[in-house]
Amino acid sequence: MSLRKVRVRELAGWDLDENEYRPHSFDRKKADRARSLVGSRAPFQADNAVLEAGDAELRDMLAQQAARPDLHAEMEGLEWSVGIVDLRLLLAFQRRLTLNPNTLGNAVPAADDWLALINLCFGGAQPIACEMVQSDTSILFRSSNPNLHFRITGDKSSPIAIHSGSPFFEVAQYRGRWFLRDGYHRAFASLTAGVFRLPAVIVHARTLDELGAVRPWFFAEEVLFSPSPPRVMDFLDDALVLEYDRAPLVKTLRITMEETYALKGEDQ
Repeated sequence: MSLRKVRVRELAGWDLDENEYRPHSFDRKKADRARSLVGSRAPFQADNAVLEAGDAELRDMLAQQAARPDLHAEMEGLEWSVGIVDLRLLLAFQRRLTLNPNTLGNAVPAADDWLALINLCFGGAQPIACEMVQSDTSILFRSSNPNLHFRITGDKSSPIAIHSGSPFFEVAQYRGRWFLRDGYHRAFASLTAGVFRLPAVIVHARTLDELGAVRPWFFAEEVLFSPSPPRVMDFLDDALVLEYDRAPLVKTLRITMEETYALKGEDQ
């Protein structure tokens, strides 16, 4: 795996979390200034981030995506639809954006090229790219992809599968506010290029878990529903961001194999 450093943009206008990978020598005065800027904002007003889908051709393209079996499998158990959203109206529950120098120059389609934008936001499944290390009692999977995770398949012969993350650009409405659920890198690249409208899967979340903002390194619920919540647009504002380089992180998934015996009927 490459040891080339990655660039991190971290929202600093809200209390910083404990993060062992943030440099100890970061500009604390800048963080104080960022919090002051956020505190001086007018109270947040939630606007509907969903836009009209436009002409019949665009609606037909969205309908084709909505019929995809892999999308239905990804959204199983959720209330969802597809449509066009305005990135400028979305809130962010993710604190940090990690940018790979090898992909910073990836082109964003033109704002009116809906076919290309749909391909950007409704891509195919991501390839499983990881290193596997096997012993007699365990298997390790290592990857620089932070979205790599195990999923339960329900298949007794292969009950666990490795998944590389959703390929879909997702937003969610929760408690009357609109959030970016998945696709932070695509949103950042699009906003930087001046493209504000993107096709998306629209989740109508009923719980914080369905929203997806449940990781300990995300913003807390009280921050997201404060008078001045973090916005996706804030990642572009250098006054609100701490920027630093660090080595790439490697995620490890482990399966340990163990056999035990117990008398039938006893707790196992």
